[in-house]
Amino acid sequence: MKKLFISALLLCSGFMAYAQLVKVSSIEKVTLPEGVSAVTATMSPDGGYVVIDQAAKAGIYKVDLATAEIATISETGSNFELKIADDNKTVVYRESSIDKNRMRKVALMSANIATGVKQVVVQPSRDLQGFAVEGATVLAMNKGQLSTRTFGGAKKVAPVVSIDHGRMMLTVNGETKVIAPQGTESQSYLWPSISPDGTRIAYYLGRNGAYVCNLDGSNPVYLGLIRAPRWLDNNTVVGMHDKDNGHAVVSSQIIAVAADGSVSQILTDKEVIAVCPSVNADGSKIAFTTPHGELHIINVNK
Repeated sequence: MKKLFISALLLCSGFMAYAQLVKVSSIEKVTLPEGVSAVTATMSPDGGYVVIDQAAKAGIYKVDLATAEIATISETGSNFELKIADDNKTVVYRESSIDKNRMRKVALMSANIATGVKQVVVQPSRDLQGFAVEGATVLAMNKGQLSTRTFGGAKKVAPVVSIDHGRMMLTVNGETKVIAPQGTESQSYLWPSISPDGTRIAYYLGRNGAYVCNLDGSNPVYLGLIRAPRWLDNNTVVGMHDKDNGHAVVSSQIIAVAADGSVSQILTDKEVIAVCPSVNADGSKIAFTTPHGELHIINVNK
């Protein structure tokens, strides 16, 4: 991989002050095999590989970051909200199909990338809302009901945040309620994720920007116009600040923001159109892609 060393830039807009939230040591461009174009990338917990989807072909694929070797996980799987378990082997993903009535359905699948074994977690459904992976347990919300499946080890319980027709839902101990920090009327919630310590939710509110709130929806804090927010650690969220011309993204940078909204920092150079960040478990690596199908890794000093 070719290493590009850049200095981290700082963003100051309105309520935000200059600060260095993240110590970027380098940004690496991964040399992908010829003909491989990464649309989005999901980072493994240990930072050893990413799962990508491609522009030219369907499915999801593992890219080893040490060798750039690529392996097929599923030719029909989706990288949308894909999750990788702490064992670094189990990938949980959505898989679409068309039934005999020509209705599109989505199943939740798991694949062990070491053995190749695949399992159905949730049967094909039109109401798969969201899921979480905690240890060796998958917790899935389907038709408003919580189901769990373990793939080795003890069953664990964790809160699950999901989206149902633009509404943000939180399920704790099998009980589900609407979480609406900005209300529900004419609002569309996207990209929800729970902080590593399980106490707060980062989310995007359509046309407004990213926020962080407490697990019960209280105390919403505005983070700015960043999309696809993801937790870097319990105190920091990363996302993308992108602009388009109505047809395509013309600029985008990866930005880190303090979870209290006080400070922010630009992590990528404006010459690179950086989109869709994904973070490994300890926050030492951030993967992102570009509209040209490039894959980059931000290395962070922890």
